[in-house]
Amino acid sequence: MAGVGTAHLREADDVLVRVEHLVVEFPVGNGNTVHAVSDVSFDIRAGETLGLVGESGCGKSTTGRAILQLPPPTSGSVYFEGVDLTTLHGDRLRRIRPRAQMIFQDPISSLNETRKVPDLVAEGLRVWQHPKNEIETRVNDVLEAVGLDPQAVKQRRPRQFSGGQCQRICIARALVLEPDLIVCDEPVSALDVSVQAQILNLLEEMKARYKLTLLFITHDLAVVRNVSDRIIVMYLGRICEVADSDELISKPAHPYTRLLMSSVPRVNPDQKITGQTSHSSDEIPSPLNPPPGCRFNTRCPLAQDICRTEVPEIREIGPRHFVACHFPVTDGSAPQTVADVAGIGAGV
Repeated sequence: MAGVGTAHLREADDVLVRVEHLVVEFPVGNGNTVHAVSDVSFDIRAGETLGLVGESGCGKSTTGRAILQLPPPTSGSVYFEGVDLTTLHGDRLRRIRPRAQMIFQDPISSLNETRKVPDLVAEGLRVWQHPKNEIETRVNDVLEAVGLDPQAVKQRRPRQFSGGQCQRICIARALVLEPDLIVCDEPVSALDVSVQAQILNLLEEMKARYKLTLLFITHDLAVVRNVSDRIIVMYLGRICEVADSDELISKPAHPYTRLLMSSVPRVNPDQKITGQTSHSSDEIPSPLNPPPGCRFNTRCPLAQDICRTEVPEIREIGPRHFVACHFPVTDGSAPQTVADVAGIGAGV
């Protein structure tokens, strides 16, 4: 049942992934610890695309890897169809892995450049000792599905392809094991803008064709708004806001979400930026020593004493719209300029 800090979790039979109180910390010597993910909870329904958004270093990629137990989290639970993956080890965990795959940010470096494309795509099938004729059929099928000619790429290696083509190979490699969940970790951020839309469209097509569930990790709201059913905004290891995609884009309530919105390029680049620029800072605190209370308080124009001492609980401010903020903006307005968030820097 939903409790403290988990009010946004849904009680539904079709929830594929349920994350509860996830904590990921990394000791870095001299008694220091990186607090990468701090008490994060969320769920993903089967067939849903959940967007996970935040600037670099907020813990979103670490969250995605922790779901796949790469590596296991410091504490918390990750339920996959009701089974807590954090309690599985050895062969029991290994047997879950084909059902949950990952697509990485840099498609070129995530492929072994010494191997030919069919071998790269077929590796998982060989690990699981599928029959040779079945391997060839399934590899050809997924290569065709992602827009690559199996015969044309048969003797070629990754270095002979563009970044967009390599990402298609990575998608094929993930699909060949017929997973239920794919964690997409910034899958288009390393690609040319002209190619990004093609890969996003391909992911949408593959989701429908293979009945996939997607966790889409990105720093770019302009990208995630087009592919996600629901969006989670993270800042410095904690969840700020959770809402359906259209709701979050049209009515951002957390000051940090509004910062992200203000950083999206606008049609009118000459729009004047006016308003106060005091009581805010562009400097992002270190995850080695995150600030007490709300972690955004050092940059937030609305911060008051309570924000510096008490961690805000996630609470519902509208239908399926949840915010972890002591003073959320609930007037339904969307930020129009950086000035709407008191001049906080937009270099996200």
